[in-house]
Amino acid sequence: MTPSGKKSSKKKKKKKKASPKRTTLTGVRFMFWVSAFGVTLAVLLAILLLPHKDSATTRHVEQQITEAEPVKAKKVPEIKPFLPEKPKPFVYEEKIGADFDLRVWEADMAILQTLSLMGHGEDRMVHKKIEPRFFYGTPYHFQEITIYTINDHDEFISKLKDNLDRFLSNVSLARKLPENKWAININGQNTHILTLERILEKPLPGSGKLVVIIDDLGGSLNYAKELGSLDFPVIFSILPLMPETRKVADFARKNNIETMLHLPMEPKGYPQGVEPGPGALFVSMDDNEITRRVIENLAQVPGAIGVNNHMGSRFTQDYRGMSLVFDELKKNGLFFLDSLTTSKSVAEKLSREKNIDFLKRHVFLDNVQDKNAILFQLSKAENIAIKLGLAVAIGHPYPETLEALKEWNGLRNQKVEVVKVSELIATRSYSTASQGKIETIHY
Repeated sequence: MTPSGKKSSKKKKKKKKASPKRTTLTGVRFMFWVSAFGVTLAVLLAILLLPHKDSATTRHVEQQITEAEPVKAKKVPEIKPFLPEKPKPFVYEEKIGADFDLRVWEADMAILQTLSLMGHGEDRMVHKKIEPRFFYGTPYHFQEITIYTINDHDEFISKLKDNLDRFLSNVSLARKLPENKWAININGQNTHILTLERILEKPLPGSGKLVVIIDDLGGSLNYAKELGSLDFPVIFSILPLMPETRKVADFARKNNIETMLHLPMEPKGYPQGVEPGPGALFVSMDDNEITRRVIENLAQVPGAIGVNNHMGSRFTQDYRGMSLVFDELKKNGLFFLDSLTTSKSVAEKLSREKNIDFLKRHVFLDNVQDKNAILFQLSKAENIAIKLGLAVAIGHPYPETLEALKEWNGLRNQKVEVVKVSELIATRSYSTASQGKIETIHY
């Protein structure tokens, strides 16, 4: 057979046809990947188109905010953490003349400085009058002083003007009639009238009796012992319910030292920063409570021969409350000494009505806690004693007060007798003075 006629021995390979099932699966996969790619691309484009922190637009906005004028933030009240309140320091006495009284004292120092520059001592200066006055509610001592000098008056006044200008502001010195009188004026208020006298020898001081009382004792037995060692009598006025009240009272009794109860009473400033202390009397109390407290406080200082007020610028104006106090004093045979923390005290009036022995303070020694200032006040108290025949000076347990009393012991006028308060009360001359001079001359 011809090759064309023979069947090829080799079998032709036949192309396999793809199955319909396989074709469908491949198409699905292709569509899936296309869709996935499309979604991914869309997400990426969306992310790229969103505002980004580092984009130019954002940076531009931030730059504008940074360069803009600062906007004032609203004040948010500060919330402070709670802290326990610090204990308030013990206050010995109400502030009497803490401002204007200090300026008057500075004028006193200018006078003393002038005397010193002229070669004179304090004995060339004699107080003729010392009167409590008020400058816008602040008490101070108005003084009439005679100054004895061998120098020309114009020379003294010239030096005094210089010293006043050095010590104070808003002060003037003006001549009064007669020609030897001059007035010191502070803030428009006359505080001193000076009379200049020419002498060849220093004036002889007179004589009188002086009582020195230290208030607010009961906090320190050691301080009380220091007072007890002085060479002149000092009266202890002891606060009730203090850490060493009983010990101080016992020490005084054993050493023949006269004691008084320093009775706490409500001040005008209570309760805004002024605290009279334990056992205090308040005008809001009923009669029974006031009486009970007076009795209990008296029991704290056995042997006390009298009472004076601690603070009390509010209570000593209250007739009802003070009348109850005086009833107890009358029962116990005690006197009352008014510390005069207010000019409106009813104590003197009640003492007459109830026939109770009465004294009042002439000088506070240590409103200014400086040794030289206290020495000056002691000298002032001596001159009041010479003028009236008696004077009462009250101090407080400051270190400077003790230091001044020790120094004054060697400087004091020996013709002014420092006496116990019981002696002053018993002196008939005091009775005359209390009904005459002290009433008409307001010390």
